[in-house]
Amino acid sequence: MVVSDEVGWGSVPENQLARRFRDLLGWTNQKVATVADTVVLMVAGCQMRLK
Repeated sequence: MVVSDEVGWGSVPENQLARRFRDLLGWTNQKVATVADTVVLMVAGCQMRLK
């Protein structure tokens, strides 16, 4: 099981390091989701099965 934050739905950080972190985490989440059998998005305690 992998648990990760979704950081791409907020504002774009002004800080270059924070933007880089957001981008790298997003790409990592995409790669993990590609090989995962099940992907679930949790929002406010409600789950949405994506895959």
